[in-house]
Amino acid sequence: MNPLNCIIVDDEDGAHLVIEHHLNGLQSLNLCGSFFNAKDAMDYLYKNPIDLIFLDINMPGLTGMEMLCAMNHPPLVILTTAYSEFALESYKYQVVDYLIKPISLSNFLSAIDKAISRFKPIGFPPTQEKPLSPIEWLTLKVDGDYIRITTDKIEYIQSWGNYVKVFTDGHFLLSPITTNEIEQKLDILKFIRIHKSYIVALDQIKKITGNRLYLMNDTVIPIGTTYRKQLLERLN
Repeated sequence: MNPLNCIIVDDEDGAHLVIEHHLNGLQSLNLCGSFFNAKDAMDYLYKNPIDLIFLDINMPGLTGMEMLCAMNHPPLVILTTAYSEFALESYKYQVVDYLIKPISLSNFLSAIDKAISRFKPIGFPPTQEKPLSPIEWLTLKVDGDYIRITTDKIEYIQSWGNYVKVFTDGHFLLSPITTNEIEQKLDILKFIRIHKSYIVALDQIKKITGNRLYLMNDTVIPIGTTYRKQLLERLN
């Protein structure tokens, strides 16, 4: 596999120095440019093929999140920031990782590994969009903190007003996000909406009796009338 072409977008000299230091000696990445504002970076992206961006969030003029929002087909993105409060919002853009400054080498290399695993292998038609691997992690805000959980551990999700309960291994996390919002973050090949208030993991379904669904842990969940047909089609 050829090295991934990458750029740094950050308004702080120190951040550039740290990332460049971490990149030193890595043959899997090729640093093509360093930019101190999002506008210059976007102008460069319009003219040059880039695979990965190390992107700061808090920048004058155009923020990193605004830059992401402005691009229809952004390259892979690793967010680098001193602030944790944007973590949940960032994952709707399917960012590769969210690194909190100061960035340790181990966390940096872990993010690089995720980026490489998402990148299309050599041999795909050049006009074909890069396929993204299913999201393996879900970041939830819980009691003011941001918690990352693997989606494979999720059994089902229940609507709770303007919150959701995410059930994993007999426990649940209560997070201020709507059921519709969290549904957009999940892999549609692994999860299915079965009720206006419930999303379940397909591999947790044990049986269906009438309008009730039984999970492997014997939890019973109602099946909404409008969701029943789609559920049966998926199971068949």
